[in-house]
Amino acid sequence: MKSIIDIILDHSEYEKKCLDIPAISFYKKTNPNIANYIIIYDVDCSSYENDEHKIKESLDELEAMYSLDKNVDGESLKVKIQSLFDNNQEASQIDKNTSAIYLLKFNDSERFNSMRNLIYTIEESSNYFKRYILAYTDKQVQMLNDKISDYEEKNIEQILSDIADNKDEYYKLMNGMNSGSLYELVIRLFSKIPFLKYDFKVNSMPISIEADIDNRMPNALKNCDNVLKNIKEDEIEEKTILTMLDDYIIDDEEIEKELETLLKADN
Repeated sequence: MKSIIDIILDHSEYEKKCLDIPAISFYKKTNPNIANYIIIYDVDCSSYENDEHKIKESLDELEAMYSLDKNVDGESLKVKIQSLFDNNQEASQIDKNTSAIYLLKFNDSERFNSMRNLIYTIEESSNYFKRYILAYTDKQVQMLNDKISDYEEKNIEQILSDIADNKDEYYKLMNGMNSGSLYELVIRLFSKIPFLKYDFKVNSMPISIEADIDNRMPNALKNCDNVLKNIKEDEIEEKTILTMLDDYIIDDEEIEKELETLLKADN
């Protein structure tokens, strides 16, 4: 997963600074006029993904290292990061300009999905830096790497946007039908990486089901429908209504022809 994040960061004009700390990387914006920094914290939860307490302990380690509750070679992570800056004033303001992206490796995506309260607790902490938790599985990463290899002529945002632009997969995800899919990972990337931009495609707004039915309805039947909508129950007899509707009954053969026409139009 780390290599994919590197591609995204490079595309977004961040440069990696050497920290030499296992599982932690630091990036800063290449534009000197933009004070924006990213900490990547890579955590392999696959061997204890059923132990929510241990996962929380692992996530809490980043803040502990940053604040010197748990030092790194006698220094806090914050001090080590500040030593990478030439400008002391810029270095002193890193807290408010830094975001931390936690990369959590799981064997089963469903295990992560069941830990909403834990994720909320970590992400909503106001200490030091903004936090974003991004879970993944090796299978998801492999599928995304394959897609990236297949479309070398496109940049990473275009590739991810193409994958995300799939309404069928969206509805499956909303209904809990494609947990662990490539689509799930891509949606997480867009939601958890604050500078990653979705390349929206210009499409006409979808019409409502009611409007679609109205558009397909024959004019004569529309008129009948409007009449029925606007009359009061005591103004017309049931027999009269049935007589009106008899003129618009469609037999099975007509229905099949209409379905064939619609299917051809969709293809």
